[in-house]
Amino acid sequence: MFYRKDVVLMAVAGLLASSGYAMAESQSSLSLDPRVLTADDAAPQAPLMSMLGKAGVDQKALMGFNIYGWVESGYTYNHRKGGSGNGSTGIIPGPFNHEVGNHYMLNQVDIRFERQIVDPKKFDVGGMIEVVYGTDPGFLHSSGMPFNGNDPSDNGSPADPVADKYRANYQFDVLQAYVDVSLPVGNGLTIRTGKFVTVLGYETIDPRGNPFYSHSYSFNALPFTATGVMAMYQVNDSLKVSAGISRGWDQTLEDSGPAGGKCYPDALGNITWTINPQMTAVLNWNVGPQNFNDTSHYRTVINPILFYQVTDALKIGVEGLYIYDGGLNGDVASGGTVSHAYGDVWAVDVYAGYKVNDYLTVNGRFEKYHTSATGLGAVTATDLGARSIYSITLGTTIVPLPKDPWGKNISVRPEIRYDFTDSSAGPFSAQRRTFKDQLTFGADVIVTF
Repeated sequence: MFYRKDVVLMAVAGLLASSGYAMAESQSSLSLDPRVLTADDAAPQAPLMSMLGKAGVDQKALMGFNIYGWVESGYTYNHRKGGSGNGSTGIIPGPFNHEVGNHYMLNQVDIRFERQIVDPKKFDVGGMIEVVYGTDPGFLHSSGMPFNGNDPSDNGSPADPVADKYRANYQFDVLQAYVDVSLPVGNGLTIRTGKFVTVLGYETIDPRGNPFYSHSYSFNALPFTATGVMAMYQVNDSLKVSAGISRGWDQTLEDSGPAGGKCYPDALGNITWTINPQMTAVLNWNVGPQNFNDTSHYRTVINPILFYQVTDALKIGVEGLYIYDGGLNGDVASGGTVSHAYGDVWAVDVYAGYKVNDYLTVNGRFEKYHTSATGLGAVTATDLGARSIYSITLGTTIVPLPKDPWGKNISVRPEIRYDFTDSSAGPFSAQRRTFKDQLTFGADVIVTF
């Protein structure tokens, strides 16, 4: 049920959109363009490949492989002073929900080895291996990957500032490792096998594809990667579909259930409809039994996204999210007694933007996130009292040297963000106290190579 406050906040979101806050287009992926799972999009010609080309090592010499990557680092200040002491939750949701002590973070040093399909209508083989190092991988690990393990805040250390800093430790991960095979079927059928970034969500793990350093609650409520098989087919010029099967949410080489709990496969995919040159609609979906040792209750995700190019400078994106799970048993895993905490998560995110010039783009995001489910999503019912949380973020993307062949690969993204909740128990904790709101200032620098 919506209240008057919801109407007012949605009006604010509409005002942001109509007044021209926008994402950057200084880099090919810093935009509101739809993120569609493909095997044939052109990769950027970044400085590393340019240097290799000058040295006589081009893509032909590398058998069609493109080598590129980026470095992202940043800092977030929380007016609640981050967290220390029992019950501390730090800065939520943070870059990857782990900014705690108001400190500098080297989020990602990422490198990709990629061979893309040249013509999906002909037989071809491609793929990608992506490795990443920094403070983010500890929150990206899928089950069974032989690295440091998941959320490093679960290390058993005492709740104190030293333990808090440990949450931002540096780890390594193989984020993606897949093979693409295109088959001459109709307009082109491509089969992807391996570990790849999920099709779900508007925002991505790749920071170049997002307007802000911080992430939405919707992003943190979804899985990061999938391991399985995905088929992608271009039906016609305006319609593309994909569907596949994975081992489950962030499951790769082994099940991660408590006490040997078994997880089960799920189905996922999306439909992309290019309505006209200015408007594209995407419907992402996922369904499967995602609770350990439970094949009776299915988790269902519906994730519609609409992109609209209003003018040459102004773009708008709207994301909806609905997650239903009839068999959450996270409380049992943690020693509780609730075997099936029925509930759901839903959210609405509005993005809008205006490109002022090649140097500057102004960004805006509004989100309402609601949860009734314990153990699901970035913020649980325990945190919010099964209520709603609201977030408003404003920022810019600055490209200091947009005309320089190398300088155009550097971007700076400062932002200011305000989060608040109508919950009786505030989820924003610091110094053993809880609050109903949170104000953060953040900025990151991305260098593509």
